[in-house]
Amino acid sequence: MDLLMMKKRLEAMPDQMTPAERSEAYNCGKEVDYLPFSFPGNGETLAPLYGFTVGQYRYDFDIHCHIMDALRQEFGIPVTASAKLGLKGVGEALGSTVLYPENSIDYVDRYILTDYSLLSSLEFNPHSNVFLQAKIHHIHKLKKRYGDNIPVSINLGGPLSSAASVRKTEFLLRDMRKNQENLHRLLEFMVYCLLTWVGYVKEEFGTVSVGIADPVSSYTLISDRMFREFSKPYLKKLIKGVFELTGSIPGIHICGRSKPIWKDLAELGFHSFSVDNCEDLEELKNSIGNQMQICGNVPPVDVMLKGTPEDVTASVHDCIRKASDNPKGYILDVGCQLPLGTPRENIYAYICAAKYYGRKAKKGRLCEGLFTSDKEVPP
Repeated sequence: MDLLMMKKRLEAMPDQMTPAERSEAYNCGKEVDYLPFSFPGNGETLAPLYGFTVGQYRYDFDIHCHIMDALRQEFGIPVTASAKLGLKGVGEALGSTVLYPENSIDYVDRYILTDYSLLSSLEFNPHSNVFLQAKIHHIHKLKKRYGDNIPVSINLGGPLSSAASVRKTEFLLRDMRKNQENLHRLLEFMVYCLLTWVGYVKEEFGTVSVGIADPVSSYTLISDRMFREFSKPYLKKLIKGVFELTGSIPGIHICGRSKPIWKDLAELGFHSFSVDNCEDLEELKNSIGNQMQICGNVPPVDVMLKGTPEDVTASVHDCIRKASDNPKGYILDVGCQLPLGTPRENIYAYICAAKYYGRKAKKGRLCEGLFTSDKEVPP
């Protein structure tokens, strides 16, 4: 299945609804033209598709806009503005040193909180912080270029994952056993920082949407007991604060294993849960699908990066078969961040399969597009 053929197949499946119309109708329990799905990747991970480095996307405003325009033209991805803190933003704002390789993901090189005696001296002030103000300035430039109506999103690390940008993860894990009181102080401060940022961006730009990523809360790193003591209470405070500030409940993504805390996530009241591909979608649906929307989970490395278009098609089919009848709804997505170097053909295969197998979607029932004689997207 070559790229030209996939482009022709996409042209043969024109949208009957706008993304906003589709999302609103689907969430209201109405039938839609096809299942809503998250586009795999973003401008940062897909910059190499257009001959640019990740660094150029990050720091050159014109190149940043060129890539967003190219994604909109080629894949129909709307232009958005992100006020993300991500997993490392709180740490960088507080004084941790984050390095940004020219063509790779960023990482913390030096952690600011080497000793808890320093905690009281840390200040999170969006009004004066150079790092945070640069994010605000970038969004103002985007709005000037594309118009005030472009949506603003905020991607946050969970309190525990944000703490891991201030203090080494291995120290946090040790603190859970030997320095619990100070760790609780740190987590309270993380909630304060995160909500301060959400409130500031909301005040600056009006309507915002919020998503949370929390890999350090994964069962791969901590036990369910540790999650309930050191993560769950602070996620609860974060959700409550985000709702009070924005009027909406955020969704969450957790990398790695999460099955032992599924019930906890449902109890917290998240709008949706994006699950890693190491977990089974059907099992997740049967466990908490009557309490929250679920998202996922085409494998980003084994399938999207290393697989063929046929592998991608089969994986999308499998995900939609397992989860599209979820009572609270299902959004097709990749299991985690799309890797740099993902082939263009595999992105097209993902979109083609999503639109074809996701035809005539409605909450609580399997998509009608699944009932076909084979797993090959037809012309």
